[in-house]
Amino acid sequence: MIDPVQTKRHSDENLKEWKIRICSNKDIYNLNWEEIKELINKETGESAYRKWFNNFIEGVEYQKEKSAESNNSLLELELKKVEIMEERKKLQAVKHEIHKNTRVKGRTELLYENVTEAIEKVGTLPPPSFYPLNKSERKRAAVLGFGDEHFGKQFKSNNNEYNEQIYLQRMNQILSETVEYIQKENLDELVVLNGADSVEGMALRVSQLTALQYGFIDQVIKYSRYKAEWLLELSKHVKIKYIHIPSANHTELRLHNTNRSEMPKEDVERIIATYIHDVHKDNERIEVPLYDEGIVDFKLLEFEIVACHGHQIKNKKNAIRDISQMKRKFYDYMYISHFHHGNMLTVGEAATHNVQVIQLPSVMGSDEYSDSLMTGAKAGANLSIYESGKGRTIQYDYILN
Repeated sequence: MIDPVQTKRHSDENLKEWKIRICSNKDIYNLNWEEIKELINKETGESAYRKWFNNFIEGVEYQKEKSAESNNSLLELELKKVEIMEERKKLQAVKHEIHKNTRVKGRTELLYENVTEAIEKVGTLPPPSFYPLNKSERKRAAVLGFGDEHFGKQFKSNNNEYNEQIYLQRMNQILSETVEYIQKENLDELVVLNGADSVEGMALRVSQLTALQYGFIDQVIKYSRYKAEWLLELSKHVKIKYIHIPSANHTELRLHNTNRSEMPKEDVERIIATYIHDVHKDNERIEVPLYDEGIVDFKLLEFEIVACHGHQIKNKKNAIRDISQMKRKFYDYMYISHFHHGNMLTVGEAATHNVQVIQLPSVMGSDEYSDSLMTGAKAGANLSIYESGKGRTIQYDYILN
């Protein structure tokens, strides 16, 4: 049965559009060709609807085929374009390398030409006169620094051996080389800086006890006497200012189960320094100032120097800045020990010299512990010569094993 709503011609449809819709939707509208014939005859008076629609369908199919062929042709054309673009890029890359190599070669040749031309021009100029400048007499002073002697400890490690006799031999070597440098550099005065951890102690850890050659008290007594005699012998060759750091980690007593650095003044370094001070109080060639704090300072020529053992230093690069801020005083140089190997770190610049942290080597040298960490270094000491207006200009490193 014909549905008048579905088959009715719409107001926006022309005749051809309406006929195409009716024929195309024949099955959807549930129509047969006889019914379509009646609808078209009624609307237009035409009866050749079926042949017309078949021709129309053939045209549509033909157009689809042509469109598909056209799309394939377009795809092939696009692929050809891509291939051409790829080849063009390859050619551009080759040309770029050629231009680059040509440009580099041209610049090099131009440089050679400019140098050749400059040499020819300079060859025609009179040469400058060079002559030694008159040496101005500047004041000079020196610091002999060492630390971490750990007297009283005995051991044999991969590259080192240590006991009382070896300690005495190393101090004798320091004495001998220092006298040699005093004569070579014509030094009249010398600061001897002891970076502490003078004795091994026995308050740091239980494992220390197995490596002790003497008890704690014997370590302190023997060491103090040896150091006083050593300074006396050195004073025969130069006037000495002996500075002994009064606080370190191995020599603090840690009374009443206190933790590290809780009682920094309870330290046998102060006993040692006081003993040496008292022994040499009447010796005009040896000055032994005493200090209460673990961070000490002194003046050498015009330079301000600060020193400490180093166990309280967290950042060596910022140490001078931090201590200067704490003490409200600018320092030019800082000496530390504790790390058992020598080093020098420039951390700033002053008007005439570099601001530096000098890390002193250990007289004891490497042991089993440093071997386990693979951080060992040769036993040693350090002699630095300072010149007024220039700062630290010469360094002598002592190798003791």
